[in-house]
Amino acid sequence: MIRRILLHIGSPKCGSTFLQQVLLQNAATLEKHGVRYPHDGGGHPGNAANLADIDTIQLGRWFAEGIQTVILSHEDLYSLCKRGDTLARLAREGGIAVHLICFLRPFSEFVYGDYSQFMKQFFDRFLSERNAYGGRDFATFAQRRIDTMKPASYLRQWQLRFAQVPLTVASHRRIRPVMTELLGASVADGLNWTVGPSQVNRSLRMEDCDAIAAAMRDPQVPDEDIKCMFREAFHKVGEPDAGKTPERTAWLEAQFAPQNQALLEEFAFDNRREG
Repeated sequence: MIRRILLHIGSPKCGSTFLQQVLLQNAATLEKHGVRYPHDGGGHPGNAANLADIDTIQLGRWFAEGIQTVILSHEDLYSLCKRGDTLARLAREGGIAVHLICFLRPFSEFVYGDYSQFMKQFFDRFLSERNAYGGRDFATFAQRRIDTMKPASYLRQWQLRFAQVPLTVASHRRIRPVMTELLGASVADGLNWTVGPSQVNRSLRMEDCDAIAAAMRDPQVPDEDIKCMFREAFHKVGEPDAGKTPERTAWLEAQFAPQNQALLEEFAFDNRREG
């Protein structure tokens, strides 16, 4: 049987943490079926942040003990295609089949998720400076993503590095069926696909991010009150979000229309928001 690598390259905010947690918690079960999700035990559930440093010795360890399929995953690879150069070369030299996997979601939802991620990741710095998002409002923050994100180009560059390698592009809502198809139902159906809320990277509501940012700009609001707002925001993630206004969403989708068209034409994937 040909050895193969399933390489999940992202995108961020598209269910990557969910997929990685499923693979981690089922690692022993997967190995019984000749599938390995190698992980160093670090805090991030992804395992391919250092893909550029891969060598033949590491490849040998991954495929040791009768392993035929290795799964590698990291959401940041999406826009960092150069990190795949070494693997592409080693796979060709070693006769290893590679299958690229990318999950996407409508770009308006991506930007909302990114706005939340910045608040979660940089909250302490934002608070110390009393200047969330570097002083940018939502529209200015989003415009930077609109100007710099080139999803179709990212995928095109990955395909150039892995010539003749299959590329699956699918909705973030189809993670389980896609992985079932790639691993086989006999393997996937035996996995535990339930991941607790604390194990996934859920997005804060836009209205809470906006409120926290406004409070940081107000010198009359004490730091402790803002910290309380931040903690409470995590308990509201499942509630309706007045910050996702129809106007914001329509504007974002319109800005990403050229990218959506390119994805449809080049990769037969429709990433437009329904409705």
